Amino acid sequence: MGRQTQEQAAVITQAVAAAVHGVNVNQGNDNENRQMHQLVEQFLKLKPAKFTTKGDSEVGPCWIEDLEKAFEVLGCTEEEKVTLAVYQLQDTASDWWKGTKGRVFPKGTVPNWTVFAEVFNGKYFSETTQEQKMLEFQQLRQNQMNIDQFKAEFSKLPKYAPRIVENPLDRARRFRDGLRQELCN
Repeated sequence: MGRQTQEQAAVITQAVAAAVHGVNVNQGNDNENRQMHQLVEQFLKLKPAKFTTKGDSEVGPCWIEDLEKAFEVLGCTEEEKVTLAVYQLQDTASDWWKGTKGRVFPKGTVPNWTVFAEVFNGKYFSETTQEQKMLEFQQLRQNQMNIDQFKAEFSKLPKYAPRIVENPLDRARRFRDGLRQELCN
């Protein structure tokens, strides 16, 4: 009889341990949900732009850039970045992501910001537009702009031609070559 009592006690102990583990797991999920809720609130306080497919072809890369500023301020993980970005997709962009998500991040794959941004830019910043912007950067000349206007324009375009200005020396040369001749002498 003592042995039967010990076996029952062991079964009860295992059941209690399993129940406690289940409570701890649920509390962990509640904590994660609460933290995500707080992150979303903080993110929305920064007033990030929503993304719609309406607008010019430069809206996509600018939207990504603005989100990255917010992510840096908030200290987001890769997965949180994707979650918050997807939250800002509207209309057909949201529909596009619903249809694309499973292919980009198959079930069990942790979403990654770099992959999301590449896929997003592939969809909403066409190769033709990228080439056009790169050419615009390569052909940028000061002409009638004052030096401040030229610097501002020069600062906007390298993101479209990162290979051309990876090296700081190449970037400086590119800037110099765009100046009016009388400023270079």
